[in-house]
Amino acid sequence: MTLQAIEAWNQRAFLAMNADPQSSTMIIKLASVLASWPNNLAVVLLLLAWVRRGAEARSAVLDALLTASIGLLIARAISAAWYHPRPFEIGLGHQYLAHRPDASFPSDHGTFMFALALCYFLRPALRRWGVGLLMLGGLVAWARIYLGVHFPLDMVGAFGVAFVAALMVRRAEGPLHRAVYSRLSSVYESVLRWLGLPQLIFPRNL
Repeated sequence: MTLQAIEAWNQRAFLAMNADPQSSTMIIKLASVLASWPNNLAVVLLLLAWVRRGAEARSAVLDALLTASIGLLIARAISAAWYHPRPFEIGLGHQYLAHRPDASFPSDHGTFMFALALCYFLRPALRRWGVGLLMLGGLVAWARIYLGVHFPLDMVGAFGVAFVAALMVRRAEGPLHRAVYSRLSSVYESVLRWLGLPQLIFPRNL
């Protein structure tokens, strides 16, 4: 399949998913919430896991944040090397979410959510959380396409970038946990003791 054929499919798939003037106002409002808020919810959940779940969970949180950081760096490098316009920049479909005209591929929002999700999904003990985050990531992807600021392949690319980042962190997991995370956890616990908040050190159930 040629690049031209892939782009033609990408545009057709976008038009099939994109909202139009006859679309429900309620669904457009719901999509506007889903386009960004799951990312914020994921951050809150990671903070709660860090505070309430103990040392093992903190290592998983650090893995997830590192995976997201690496994924976003890769995504930005791709965007800098190859500029793909957003749908509204080429007059395609309808736009219902304000966005600056920067590179669309791969999606930063998608990369962030899928990176967190895949980091957890690749760990059997945390797979349930990974599935939940994947579902949230899917909602973000749908919403941003529906509202006209991303193409479907932007989200496919985001998933691919996130998967690469998750594999990189997974392979370096042992040294990271032993040499880096243990020290960070010790610093965190020392600060809490100094602040008189030792109850935040020990694991609790949410």
